[in-house]
Amino acid sequence: MVSPVLGETKPGCERRLLVGVGAILVVLFLAQPAWRGLSRAKAVQTYAIAAAAFDAKLEAQNARYRVGDEDGVPVVRPPPGDVYVAAGRWRFLPVLELQAWQAYRFHVASEDILHGVVIGGVEALLVPGQAAIMPVKTGEAGKFSMVCSEYCGLEHNKMRHWVTVIAAP
Repeated sequence: MVSPVLGETKPGCERRLLVGVGAILVVLFLAQPAWRGLSRAKAVQTYAIAAAAFDAKLEAQNARYRVGDEDGVPVVRPPPGDVYVAAGRWRFLPVLELQAWQAYRFHVASEDILHGVVIGGVEALLVPGQAAIMPVKTGEAGKFSMVCSEYCGLEHNKMRHWVTVIAAP
């Protein structure tokens, strides 16, 4: 009996290994849409809107409910109900202060290119020319984040926004 030489493999072993790894990669690639679909289990409504019309609603909200500025960005404290948020160039606008234990409907739209947003585990794709409606129910006072979920450029990893929830007066 001859012992195998160190590093020697049986004929066809490399081929079976490559085929096995390739099959696993194909299965993972094909399963990705279903996997992402599960993370978007809650349906998000969208509607078409012109950029100028969305900007007008956003500016009206900012003018009416502005309570200050943070690094040149308006800080607004809107009442429960509809809230307008713009996504663009690696930021979300405006800075929001919401009342605790209230229901809001975020209307989120992209100003420039394809973005995504995740709020409270619900994800929406933000396509220019459309706004996504995302229901948000605040909890106790604190902060929660909004993050971009679609690669949008070199500063994508910094596209995070904090929403402050304040105790009711």
